[in-house]
Amino acid sequence: MRRKQWTVTAVALALLASIPAFGQDHKHNESGSKILMLPRDLELRLAVNALPPHLREGAGIWVLAESGYVKVKDAANPYTCIVSRRGGNFYPVCFDEEGTRTILLAFMDDAMLRLKGESPESVDRIMADGFQSGKYRPPARPGMAYMLSPATYMLNGGKLARTVAHYMFYAPYLLDSDIGGVMGKSPFVDRPGPHGMVIVPAGSKERETAITQNQTLLNEVESAIGLKP
Repeated sequence: MRRKQWTVTAVALALLASIPAFGQDHKHNESGSKILMLPRDLELRLAVNALPPHLREGAGIWVLAESGYVKVKDAANPYTCIVSRRGGNFYPVCFDEEGTRTILLAFMDDAMLRLKGESPESVDRIMADGFQSGKYRPPARPGMAYMLSPATYMLNGGKLARTVAHYMFYAPYLLDSDIGGVMGKSPFVDRPGPHGMVIVPAGSKERETAITQNQTLLNEVESAIGLKP
């Protein structure tokens, strides 16, 4: 029987009526093995770019090295940030204390397994086994993660493509059918299962402002990962 620990937060549901469309390039069901590396300073700046500006200075940061993720800064507020390579995608994400305590390890191990040469199918199997065994745990209480950086990229047709900045609310074992979720029309559940999250896109003005304020960072990142010459 499908298990539900708790339903999506009221904040996410309250935003159902007024959100921008989400492109199909957000889908996480594609998977790749290539791991993109960044210069350390650029990765540090990109990681915290997932947060609203007022939270960046106090956030903890981990960066990816050849041996896996390495902590470079302790958190002085609830958030811990990484540049995730989960599923072969490439995006900064910052988890609150509950997400850091539970599902952050799965995000880190996904990248480490790909660095070691595991196939996408093998990584998916190891992740599923980890949740089954208790090595990885779903969030036990409501919480959220930020993915507000315009430098956020998902695989689309085997290539990375920029996707919409968004908020994520932990929703383990929730289904789109539970909330009427439809990608592109309303908040929806990404990766249903123990690490499921309700995705709520940032507003159009918020996204436009972020692009304008972070154009230099965008150019640096897209040059470093081969999206720009």
